Amino acid sequence: MKILVHFESGFKQTFIVPKYMLALEFRNMAREIGGNIASIEFSLPSRRHASMAPVELRNEVFRLPDER
Repeated sequence: MKILVHFESGFKQTFIVPKYMLALEFRNMAREIGGNIASIEFSLPSRRHASMAPVELRNEVFRLPDER
């Protein structure tokens, strides 16, 4: 799952997060990285793309380059 986090500082960061990760766990991790959170946007990949992703990618959290 791709998640875009908007921080109160104006900083934005996109994360790729496994579907099984708890929202509370993700929120705490994002807060440690960028500070207080203003909003979070979730987007799911299409079923076709999700089924094609390697298993090891589904088990990790990846930070994508900053979006400013």
